[in-house]
Amino acid sequence: MKDNHTAKVQAYHASIWVNSILPPLKLVVGILGNSFALIADGINSLADILSNLVVYLLLKVSGKPQDEDHDYGHGKYETVATFSLGAVMIVAGVMIVVDGISTIATYFTNGELPELPSWIVLAVAAFAMGLKEWVYHYTMKKAKETRSEVLRAEALDHRSDVFTSLAVLIGAGCAIAFGGVARLMEPVAAIVVAGFVMRMGAIVTIPALNKLTEASLPQETEEEILQIAESVEGIQLPHNLRTRMTGSDTIAIEMDVRVDGNIPLYEAHDLTIRVEELLRERFGEETHIIIHIEPMTPFVHKVGSYKIIQNETAQ
Repeated sequence: MKDNHTAKVQAYHASIWVNSILPPLKLVVGILGNSFALIADGINSLADILSNLVVYLLLKVSGKPQDEDHDYGHGKYETVATFSLGAVMIVAGVMIVVDGISTIATYFTNGELPELPSWIVLAVAAFAMGLKEWVYHYTMKKAKETRSEVLRAEALDHRSDVFTSLAVLIGAGCAIAFGGVARLMEPVAAIVVAGFVMRMGAIVTIPALNKLTEASLPQETEEEILQIAESVEGIQLPHNLRTRMTGSDTIAIEMDVRVDGNIPLYEAHDLTIRVEELLRERFGEETHIIIHIEPMTPFVHKVGSYKIIQNETAQ
């Protein structure tokens, strides 16, 4: 668990390093190079720095073990960080759209075109694309290795930044190559890519919101849990299953099962222990499991001269 958390923090260091370099570079070059798209991209990257700081602090907290105040550990802090990151992506996308529409509206109302961008804008956009593409693949790899939702969210954010920088290349490139009304290609391209940024934000935010609101695990996962329980000989009719996420990669499982009411209590307990072992093998050692036993008690009734013994659940 500790090594897994350390890997998450190390991967996040790379994101912080990249996101600390790009915003000032984009903003300075965007202002000096007369590029609306690069300035908008710089604002987007600036939002990344703020989200990085928040998420990094929450990652530190989420790695703490359970204590007196948090019986289920601190894993939900990472889910909060993921939700915050997705929300920042959505807000950044909205900001880009508003600025782009404002620039285009200025042309149609006043006939005023944005200034022609400098060639250095293309160089910075290309550099940002390359750097963000590298850190996207690195972060996504670590996210898969550690099963971290917040690192996956950060990787998707890096990928959205790649498309934003691509918009700068297209917009600035067209403006420089063709001039005139083609200068509007910068804000147009930025608006199009902002849609992708907001979509990425929604992809990240919605699952995190489900976990924060105690949504159950997917139906196929719950069916798998019931199948695992039924695979243990002596366990009958697992039911009343309740599941939820306690962190980015940890879950809680509660269920009722039925066992032969005539077997000793310690044997019934051993059966539940076996179910817990199988579930933790599948879903991780940190899985929180509660299994309630319902005994199947025999009763006898007569039909003619025969005795029929049946089992029913004790109430």
